[in-house]
Amino acid sequence: MAKKQVSRFQILIQKLVATPAVSKVLSVFWHHLDRACLRLSKGRTSLTEIFAGMPMVLLTTTGARSGLARTLPVLCLRDAEKPEVIAVSAANWGSEKMPSWYYNLKATPRASVLLDGRQRICSAREAQGEEYERYWKVAEATFMGMQHYRQRVGDRRIPIMILSEEGEKS
Repeated sequence: MAKKQVSRFQILIQKLVATPAVSKVLSVFWHHLDRACLRLSKGRTSLTEIFAGMPMVLLTTTGARSGLARTLPVLCLRDAEKPEVIAVSAANWGSEKMPSWYYNLKATPRASVLLDGRQRICSAREAQGEEYERYWKVAEATFMGMQHYRQRVGDRRIPIMILSEEGEKS
């Protein structure tokens, strides 16, 4: 899977999104817009991909406390060497708090992912060691602001969750 070219405009947007002020403002409402765009396009595109060149997936988890389905758009990390694997980072806009979907996946490591017009049922696990380092590099290549997020989260380690389609080996 070849990496898509990112335009100068998209690079500018990525730089803006990496700033604390813009991240804080966008974190309040942007996911609603991205979720709508992903649903309408059947997971083929999002506003984040259009404006910033960053691929997104629609992730549905089971609420850790409520047991209800929770659906959010999250940044999609794809390793060219393993295109069948979907990885997502719990950067949460560079917030010191973990995103709720991370706790949901830890409690129930099964999720649904809408990507490229297809719904996939996946098993989730947290990347560790060399695998984590490899996907962190993919995250940095996908979003230039990831290093800024890492600095802003304080002592919190940004987890990367590996989502493997059930029936496939990762």
